[in-house]
Amino acid sequence: MQRWKFGWLAFAGASALTVGCAHSSPPSELTAARTAYQEVSRSPEGRERPADVAAARAALQEAENEYAESDGSVKTRSLAYVALRKAEIAEARGQADLAAQQRAQAEQALRQQQEARAQTLTKQQEEERARYEQQRQQYDQERQQYDAQRQQEAERMRTAEAQTRQQQEAEAQRMAQLNQELQQRTQQLEQERQARLQAEQRASTALTQLQDKDVKVREEARGTVVTLSGSVLFATNATDLLPAARDRLSDVATALKESKNPLLIEGYTDSRGTDTYNEQLSERRAESVRDFLVNQGVPSDRINIRGMGENRPVASNATAEGRANNRRVEIVVERNVAGAQPSRSGGVGGSGAQQPGQGDKESGQNAQPGGSGTQQPKPHGAGIDHQDPAPDQGTGGSGAQKQVPEQPQDHGE
Repeated sequence: MQRWKFGWLAFAGASALTVGCAHSSPPSELTAARTAYQEVSRSPEGRERPADVAAARAALQEAENEYAESDGSVKTRSLAYVALRKAEIAEARGQADLAAQQRAQAEQALRQQQEARAQTLTKQQEEERARYEQQRQQYDQERQQYDAQRQQEAERMRTAEAQTRQQQEAEAQRMAQLNQELQQRTQQLEQERQARLQAEQRASTALTQLQDKDVKVREEARGTVVTLSGSVLFATNATDLLPAARDRLSDVATALKESKNPLLIEGYTDSRGTDTYNEQLSERRAESVRDFLVNQGVPSDRINIRGMGENRPVASNATAEGRANNRRVEIVVERNVAGAQPSRSGGVGGSGAQQPGQGDKESGQNAQPGGSGTQQPKPHGAGIDHQDPAPDQGTGGSGAQKQVPEQPQDHGE
């Protein structure tokens, strides 16, 4: 590979000198095509796609031949443009291949970490069982010793009644103190439970009062779910919160601070664009909502985020209105359990044992009417979140919206 690369560079240099002597300056398209090919042929992306690099080289050679025959012709520019696009395609595909390799390596490392964690947990459980067995044996031994002491004490009772009464009184006093401490602890736990229930009720009431056309509140088995319309929160393909969204989220943050329950923020998109792109966009939007809530005083250790992509649609993706309803952010106030921590997900996607539904990709509609099911994830790849702009989105705000970069598309095939 190195020999043909350097041979081609030498040939290109000689051709450039010859053309420079016989013709005027080459057109900008040809210059750009030469530069693009040289860069991709030396890059790691080019080494990943040798066939695409060879296609770009052939296209560039064709443009060079045309330039040598007809100085500055329209065909020369067209062929140079084709060569430029093929070089860009080779680079883009090489980037995709490298990204796939990196992802595979990351997944393998994650699997290894999970296996190591499982082994550690098993070892800890075995050690815990061994400690428990040792403590039980020690307890049995101590109980036997105690029984022996009681027998000895019963035999001495005839000659030491006074001492026995004192010991009994001391034991009774100790038991009374323990019983009093137990009652106090029981009352304290009940007070904490009541305070927790009252805080949850206050938070639920405050969230319910926020309901309007852009904020919906409902109760589910997993907790209270606050749904915010994506058209109110973000501009198309953007992850920065709109000014109007900040006002609504400030009210939501005030309500969420009423309780200490774990929070799960889930971002959703419509079905346009690829799974990879939609999952990344939905996760970034969930991050923006989380960061805003943290800035408003909601503790960060209560919050977990999840990018759901196009999974679990609430409406049909066949219409603009349905897609607008599917582009949303849901904040789940999870049920408060003693010692509960924010739920952790091993990956991006829905919770529970739900099975994604298969959508009709060619017609652009969901297989389940009304969008009640979830769609089958599509293969990973480049894509654009083709969101329909909401009517109430404007250009005002505190600054330019942060746009999610579009993935390169193959315009040369």
